[in-house]
Amino acid sequence: MRTTPSATLSPIARVIAIAAVFSVAGPLAFAALILPVVMGIGVPVLELIRNLANLGSLPMSHVAWVLTVGSMLAAFPPSVMTGAIFALAAVCASLSAVWVAWCAAAVAIAVIILIGTFYVPDESSALLLPNLHDAEQMFSAFAILNLLAFLPTTFCWWLARPLHRARIAS
Repeated sequence: MRTTPSATLSPIARVIAIAAVFSVAGPLAFAALILPVVMGIGVPVLELIRNLANLGSLPMSHVAWVLTVGSMLAAFPPSVMTGAIFALAAVCASLSAVWVAWCAAAVAIAVIILIGTFYVPDESSALLLPNLHDAEQMFSAFAILNLLAFLPTTFCWWLARPLHRARIAS
């Protein structure tokens, strides 16, 4: 039996496309979720962040944008990992249910937490990792981050549905 190059390339292209959807839409959806939560808590929290970061007289709208960009940067590595894990599961194993995407997000979050536990970057490093010291902190961070990742993961899964639902004729 001969396979054509397009039949071989098609699953690879689908994996790349699904991972790209998660990589782009994941951080955007996470930031879109975080910003209203912070704005709902109110201006005192933003003022506290501004004072803790020594931003001085920076307007509150600037602080909100810095927080949004920071949450997008922090959400990028787990989004890439979630997209890659889900894409491989959806294309190679035909596991394309939303719970598979949630499990992929949980695995990605656990990997980021474990990396942050064992590796502490230098102060001048731009690497964003959690600095957790005991099992209770790791478990609570894992639970909170999974709760926050629930809606963005579902949104990315929904956006990538045409890619992971596609069937290729043999």
